[in-house]
This record gives sequence, C-alpha cells and structure tokens, in this order.
Amino acid sequence: MHSSIHQTQLAEGATARDRAAPKAPPGPIWFTVPNLVFMGLFLLGAMLVLIDVSLRVYEAGGAGVTDQRTVQNYRDFLLDPYFLQIVWRSVVMAVTVVLATLVLGLPLAIGLSRTTGIWRALLYFAVLAPLLTSVVVRTFGWMMLLSNNGFINSTLRELEIIRLPIRMMYQMTGVDIVMTHVHLPFMVLALDAALLNINPQVYEAARNLGAGATRIFFRITLPLCMPGIVAGSILVFALAISSFVTPALIGGPRNPVIAMVIYQQGVSLLNWPFGAAMSIGLMVLLVAIMMLFLKLTSRAAQRAS
Repeated sequence: MHSSIHQTQLAEGATARDRAAPKAPPGPIWFTVPNLVFMGLFLLGAMLVLIDVSLRVYEAGGAGVTDQRTVQNYRDFLLDPYFLQIVWRSVVMAVTVVLATLVLGLPLAIGLSRTTGIWRALLYFAVLAPLLTSVVVRTFGWMMLLSNNGFINSTLRELEIIRLPIRMMYQMTGVDIVMTHVHLPFMVLALDAALLNINPQVYEAARNLGAGATRIFFRITLPLCMPGIVAGSILVFALAISSFVTPALIGGPRNPVIAMVIYQQGVSLLNWPFGAAMSIGLMVLLVAIMMLFLKLTSRAAQRAS
C-alpha cells in the first residue's frame, strides 16, 4: 500500500517537473526557413521564369515573344564569334580587376589587421568611404580624371612629362582602373577577416626560428590568408563580370561587355528571349569559373601543406 502511494507521488512529481521545465528551443534548421522561403520565391522562382523566357521565340516587328519553344537563342549566343569575343573581353576584364585588387588590397589588409584603436577605425572608414557614394557618382568623377583634358593628363602636360594626352577614356584600360577602385573595398574586407584569424604567436615562433619578413609572408601569411583570397577573388570576379554602369560610361559602346549586351537585347531591342539566354549563359560561365578557381586553390593548398 505504502509502495503504491510512493510511486503515485513520484509520478505526480515528475509530471509537475515536466510541466515546469522550459520547452527546448527550436532547432537551427528552423531559423533558415524564412531565408529558404525567400530564396525559393525570389531567386529560384525568378531563375525558372528566366529559363522559360530564354526558350521562347522572338519575332521582330511582329508578335514579339511567342509561346513557341526553341534552343536557337543559346545556339546564336554560343556559336556567334561576336558574342564570344564579348564574353572573352568580360572575363579578361574581371580577371584583371581581381588581380589588381589583390595586389593593392593585400598590403592594405595586412596593415589594417595589425592596427588597433583609433587608427584601425580611421583605416576602416577610409576603406568603406567609397561604398557610401553611388557608383554612378564615382564613375562620373573618374570620367573627369581620365578624360583627355582631365586632371591627370592636364597635370602631366603641365609637368612636361607628356605632350599628347594618354587615352584612358573609352578604353579597357580606363575601365580596369575604375573597376579596381570600385571593387577594392570588397577584397580588403575579405582579406582582413582572414588575417585576423591568424594567431600572432605563429609570427613570434617564426621570428624565434630565424625567419625573415619575406619568408614569413610566403610561408605563413599568404597560405593562412588563402580563404580570404579565395572569398575576395570570387566576390570581386562576380561583381566585375556583371557590372554595367562603369563599363558603359568609361568603356563606351565601342568596348561592350556582357552586361551591356544583355541590357541592349532586353531594353533597346526588346528581344527578351535572347537576353535571357545570355543571362543564363553568363550565370553558367560564372559558376564554372568559380568551381575551377576553387579546385585550383584547393590543390595549391594541398601542395603547400
């Protein structure tokens, strides 16, 4: 009798504790549901619509975009030497910008990662300040600098360094210069995040073993900041190859890139199917180059280790 009463009291106590205990928080997967829904509706859904439009037939001067399906748009894009040349120009421009931002951004990121206090805040502001201005405003400012009668050529002629102006406007050289300035902050921020993860004691150990500054850079700093180099290169490449405003204003119509041609096909010529096919081709090219870059960097990291 007493045992049954004791068991009943234990059961009631366990039930009361279960009721008073707080419920377990939802798993981490539930926090990704809003983002997954948003991505599914506005990214995956938009891509499906874009693919459907790219398979349509366009009749110029007639019915416009019809309900007929064809892959001719992809054939015209992939087999036309004119469009392939534009793709090649866009890839070369993006690779040039990546290399330029890496060469200029790595020393700045190293200095930024080693500063503290107010100087770090000032350097961060200097890096982020260009992002506070519209890319259109920055591009117009660069047009005033790079033109034949701009500040750079006028100064060089007054110093009697040159006689004829250096042509930078409506040239890919000018596009590369401005694009490097526009995308440099993204590379610096990616490199700084990777450099901050390096333990300072690693540098102290290398110095104690007699390693110089050059050896420390190539054997410690460069390999350990490789994740930042990869992340920054992919980000800058994706932004550069899809840029429209800067190449259109600095390069002009004589040096078209893939984003300018897509805009021309969709807005000026109203050939939405062909513009959509070019957009899909650009996305596939971008993903393929990213995968190749990741594969090459992973092999280089394995060889270095």
